Amino acid sequence: MDFQPQSAEPIGVEATPNLVQRVIMVFTAPTGLGAVLRRSAPWFWTLAILAIISAVAYFLLPADLLQSTLEAQARARPQGQEAPDPEQMLRMARIFGPIGALVGSFVAAAVVAGVLYLAFNVMFGQDTTYKQHLSATAHVYWIGLLGFFVVLPVWMSKGEMTTQLGLGLLLPEAPQTFVGYLLNSVTLFGLWSSAALGAVESGLSGGRISTGKGIGTVLALYGVWVLFSAARQTLFGA
Repeated sequence: MDFQPQSAEPIGVEATPNLVQRVIMVFTAPTGLGAVLRRSAPWFWTLAILAIISAVAYFLLPADLLQSTLEAQARARPQGQEAPDPEQMLRMARIFGPIGALVGSFVAAAVVAGVLYLAFNVMFGQDTTYKQHLSATAHVYWIGLLGFFVVLPVWMSKGEMTTQLGLGLLLPEAPQTFVGYLLNSVTLFGLWSSAALGAVESGLSGGRISTGKGIGTVLALYGVWVLFSAARQTLFGA
């Protein structure tokens, strides 16, 4: 856990930075953060506080922004699928959106940590634990939270929540094809998060995996996710 009473550290053992210090390291020294998480891997409150902020932020989104986004998603459904009632969709979004943000943060982090465990422990023979990968993921998620608040003004100006900060800004309108969804899925903060997570994984390895190799591996995994996301949206709508 993150927030525990300060206690005397054994001689020769460095104290684990607190949550604020570790979040700053995500942005300024991700490889160093990995070395810290190799000694101690706090994750629960790192992720819980982020999930709570995300849930509150989603709940406070303007109703007209949510409504226009839901209507755009309904229009983007493949032909033949019946669009649900917009007002009902809004009510459901108000209830299940914050719950999804709260619970989804934990579920997504658990899945990502599992993928990292397979990639780095099985493929590269690392000795890092699942908890260490989970801690790395929980910390890097703070970059995504920053991305949410940065992209929010763009959503407000466009009146919808589908546009992302990245190649999607080159599109003249909301994406409706595989290529459009693919471009929209490649985001600035997605690339940044992947690079930071790769650097953290390098630090976790104790120097056995170079920073470049760690970043390259996570970027490759991000590319697979982008392709899957674009295919899913093409088949089932945004």
